[in-house]
Amino acid sequence: MHQPQLQSAQAGPPVYGQQPYPQVPPFHPAHPYWAPPAPVTIDGFALVQPPLKPIPSGPAIGSLIAGIGAVLGAFPGLIFAAVSPLAGLTFFMSAGLFGLGSLFLAIYARRQIRAAQGGVSGKGLAVTGLVIAIVALGFAGLVGLIALASST
Repeated sequence: MHQPQLQSAQAGPPVYGQQPYPQVPPFHPAHPYWAPPAPVTIDGFALVQPPLKPIPSGPAIGSLIAGIGAVLGAFPGLIFAAVSPLAGLTFFMSAGLFGLGSLFLAIYARRQIRAAQGGVSGKGLAVTGLVIAIVALGFAGLVGLIALASST
């Protein structure tokens, strides 16, 4: 008897580890015709993941909050430094520490956002935190000078 031979090139689900779809260019939000990548198949079933929005940068938010706290801490220091040098130095230290923390967080956030290539947002928050940190450090220096001048 003659037995039928099976064809070796039958269509079936893709083999695990092989990508049957063409390579898709990396995600770039500025590209107007960006298409989502082809669905990945697991055992013949499509696994679809929607494109995700960029997440906000935590260090950028922290930089903005710490900068605002430093500026708000420096304003009473301007008043109290002329009356009591010890109170002025206390406000100088708190505003200076918050200002330095805000400065370092802003620098870290800008590096994080640049390295994420669109996966992390918050560049404006980081720049605003950087500017406020510089202003706060200037106010803290002024509080320190007033406290030193009033102590003599």
